[in-house]
Amino acid sequence: MIDIVLPEAMMLALRWALLLGPIVLVIAMVHLRQLSRRAQIGGLFAFLYGVAMVFITHIIADHANWWRFGWDALMLNRLPADIIIGGAVLFGPGLYFTFPNTRPLMICLPIIVGLHGTIFSSLEPLVYAGPYWPLGIVFVFATSHIPAIYLAKWTQADTHLPLRCAMLAIMTGGMIFAVVPSLIMQAMGGTWGLLDRSAASLALAAVLLAIPCVIGLSANQSLCLQGGGTPIPLDPTKRLVRSGIYAYVSNPMQLSAAVIWLVLGAYLQNIWIMAASVMAWVFVQGMVRWHHRHDLLKRFPEGWPEYKENVAEWRPRWSPWVKEPATLYLPVGHAQLKRILRGATGLQVESTNGAAHYTNPADARDFHGAAACLTALCHVNFAWMLLAGGALIPLLAAQYVRRRLPTKSRIA
Repeated sequence: MIDIVLPEAMMLALRWALLLGPIVLVIAMVHLRQLSRRAQIGGLFAFLYGVAMVFITHIIADHANWWRFGWDALMLNRLPADIIIGGAVLFGPGLYFTFPNTRPLMICLPIIVGLHGTIFSSLEPLVYAGPYWPLGIVFVFATSHIPAIYLAKWTQADTHLPLRCAMLAIMTGGMIFAVVPSLIMQAMGGTWGLLDRSAASLALAAVLLAIPCVIGLSANQSLCLQGGGTPIPLDPTKRLVRSGIYAYVSNPMQLSAAVIWLVLGAYLQNIWIMAASVMAWVFVQGMVRWHHRHDLLKRFPEGWPEYKENVAEWRPRWSPWVKEPATLYLPVGHAQLKRILRGATGLQVESTNGAAHYTNPADARDFHGAAACLTALCHVNFAWMLLAGGALIPLLAAQYVRRRLPTKSRIA
């Protein structure tokens, strides 16, 4: 460990360098390397993921007493906004554009050991290191910096789509739940005070927030599995998605964000966070509708107009809109499930001697077993869609992880 004492003026210069240096690096790499469009999109995704995760992980570090930052200028929730942005730029597009063919761990490990391991505890008053700061450094790199570089790498190569969609969901959740409300409270006033309210109000808020979370995550999952793309228009789906939550509402992502801000604002008793839901409406009226006219309509000229005529942007239907009926092949028995499915829209139930199997002409992927039964329940009504969709999110994620794990034969 190097024990140095730098004057405060130099620390201020270092703070600005941590913001401007990464930005200059990214601009230079984009110019020198003549990066492809997908590489630049990957860099943007890595930056956005980094902003959300660096903000959240540094808040955790502050509460865990791993470290805290000094000064009061440009602070957001006791964190320097310039360092958050600079870190997201550096440990995202900056390092990936500079070392595109190097594994992210190999990029970050020398920085962890060589830089943080030598001078981190000597950077007062920029940062005051706590007794367990090395644990915090590993935590931040493992959850924020290394995944951000992987996100850029996988986006450029168009690989690992489920993992990319999961990381984009984490990024979006971090922005909606943490970054945007913190910015609003910084500008307009208010405090988090999550534990200052009664347990009953906290439980009620959690239940109410679960509904829009299911809507948003279910939409993300559908776009990945059935659309073959991400929820971000810069990396769009390859197929038009009209099933699942999209059979009930055409803008589930924006609906999810708007409801989250309404509930979160009501819980925090902050009218300005509630007003942020208007941002989602404005976004739909402007950017989303522009995207629909200039992208979806051109890519799906046959399916999109009919879909838009039957599925609203904001008001979910009670029954799904299904153009062509799906089929659930169900083993003998399951009397209760069959009774529930009698009221399903656009679903045929047939008997089979094998495992349950769901197939839909509008989808690119079929489902088997429990996933098939849950997907069929999405045809009943919006309430069943929320229940079944909420169960499908962890179930399909677990199935993906299980497929990625090595088999016993490979281990042997």
